[in-house]
Amino acid sequence: MKNRAWGLLILISIFSLIPEVSFASVKRSEKVTLTVFAAASLGNTFTTIGNTFETKHPGVTVQFSFLASNTLATQLLAGAPADVFASASIFDMTTAKPVVPKPTVFTANRVILATPLGNKFHINKIVDLNKRGVKWIQCAHSVPCGVAADAALAYEGRITSKPVSLEPKVSSVVAKVVAGEVDAAIIYHTDYIANRSTLKEIRFKGIEAATTRYPIGVVKTSPHQQLAQDFVDSVLSAYGRKVLAEAGFIRVN
Repeated sequence: MKNRAWGLLILISIFSLIPEVSFASVKRSEKVTLTVFAAASLGNTFTTIGNTFETKHPGVTVQFSFLASNTLATQLLAGAPADVFASASIFDMTTAKPVVPKPTVFTANRVILATPLGNKFHINKIVDLNKRGVKWIQCAHSVPCGVAADAALAYEGRITSKPVSLEPKVSSVVAKVVAGEVDAAIIYHTDYIANRSTLKEIRFKGIEAATTRYPIGVVKTSPHQQLAQDFVDSVLSAYGRKVLAEAGFIRVN
């Protein structure tokens, strides 16, 4: 009789655990996609941070949209679904403030003049853009890298030539100068770091004019508020700062 009672207690204990195990199993199998809108210049660093984030958050997939910040801000205001927005411009983040109300500046970058190694025009300083026959490009004036390029050129004050193309995002500018399609291009310092085996860097005199700051924030309509904040925190963490610093980004605080 005593043995039968013990057996009954054991069975009750086993069955009482079943709902808990089942619930945990559902949680572990749940799949979530976190959508991050980020400036094109953050492509390499955010992909690295995203991969680490996925490893630490089983079941989570980080999906990126890397475009010009002004384009992303416009898409967000039009109702495009996203969880996090990282801009290469405070101005564009301000534009998106109705949907990203509490951004934090997390890093900075600066534009530089890049030329292919051994360029035939021997471009060694900014004013060499005025040499006859030189073909150079930059980002469109409305894009953060274009805004910074315009400010840097204005500070320089001696450039009379014009770019042969205004590209929609910095990755397009980088691709053309790396391919040797143009003689020079205004890109970010971080883009030079990623391609320094093929490019030469020439810095502008007006460092502050050439610099742009990057804010990041959670989109208020995100259905994954805590997870989105966790991603922002990963970018702001010591690890995130290390990834950004190694890529050539400037620490801001």
